[in-house]
Amino acid sequence: MKKKRIIEKSDFYDFFKPYVGTGIITCDSSQWKERRKLLAPCFHSSMLKGNITVFNEHAQKLVEFLHEETDKEFTCVENPISLCSLDILCGELNDTDNQHCVNEGKAYVSSLHRLLDLLMSRIWKFWLWPDFIFHCSKAYKEFMHHLRIAHGFSRSIIKEKKHMTKCWTREGVRQEVDTFISAGHGTPAIAVKWALYLIGLYPEVQEKIHQELDSVLGADRKAPLFGRRSESTQIPGCVLKECNRIYPPAPAIIRKISEDISVCGYTTQESTRYCGAFLLHRDEDVFPDPEKFDPERFLPENSAHIPDCAYIPFAAGPRDCIGRVFAEMEVKILVCHILRNFSLRSLDSRDQVLPIIQINLLSSQPARIKFRRRQQ
Repeated sequence: MKKKRIIEKSDFYDFFKPYVGTGIITCDSSQWKERRKLLAPCFHSSMLKGNITVFNEHAQKLVEFLHEETDKEFTCVENPISLCSLDILCGELNDTDNQHCVNEGKAYVSSLHRLLDLLMSRIWKFWLWPDFIFHCSKAYKEFMHHLRIAHGFSRSIIKEKKHMTKCWTREGVRQEVDTFISAGHGTPAIAVKWALYLIGLYPEVQEKIHQELDSVLGADRKAPLFGRRSESTQIPGCVLKECNRIYPPAPAIIRKISEDISVCGYTTQESTRYCGAFLLHRDEDVFPDPEKFDPERFLPENSAHIPDCAYIPFAAGPRDCIGRVFAEMEVKILVCHILRNFSLRSLDSRDQVLPIIQINLLSSQPARIKFRRRQQ
């Protein structure tokens, strides 16, 4: 995956072009190089650290919402976390006003989820691959309805941007905004959901997180994260990496190999290849007892022995996830804010909440979590 020749996306990504056009995820290699070059500065870690305030503000709002949930028997966290992640992304994309995210966010998230369901359904049903057949189906009419909602939402975000550089057309901006909204709020939200679910299953791990957060960050549970002290926390980072190993939010990567290549003495012929992070992360030679939840795998002395590309929650190589740092920062801030304020207990075992491999790693049923306020 790190070879520069393996940067062409599979033809399966063409199914997503009605939604995101030729954005950075779906475009061919010639377009990708130019778009990556233009977009990369926006996702440099130094640039993102300047926007940490946005992460912390919305994390605190999520905490306030969860305080109201403590009287309930359980909470299904996916929707509130998804809306929180969407608000964060709107704040990053449009620094003037993101009130439309509050007003229209629920409808957008609902339409986006249905839109992606319809796209995946089409991929699984090969008889719907030809456009002339798909366009005659009932699914197409529903698809277009949700597509109009999604495109309308993204256009509402960029309407305040009065100027376009000579490098971008307004439609090109819309394509990238759609790309970053769908991937940039969906993937972190899925990662946070799975992380909270797993942490809620393992009280001994949760207690270690509580102890370290209290020790390093102090008693003020509203203080923003990612100062010098918060960056010194180790256990939450190891826990989140182990959560992403067991439940990678983006479980599948598909690449088109443009020429024969040699891998470990074997010749891989020119064709399309599927790389499943979900399966790769369960390689017993790399991760003994792979179904065991063991955050200590990612302590510095242990993670040094993990081979390159054996752990790829955000893909790898030149065409890896451009928003990886953004997503990791968001997930860590949200999870740490939640765990500073609450104790969690997941009500369903792992054999009840089964992973479903689609565009993101979904679950067979909602993860029910009981939130309790922590004592000061």
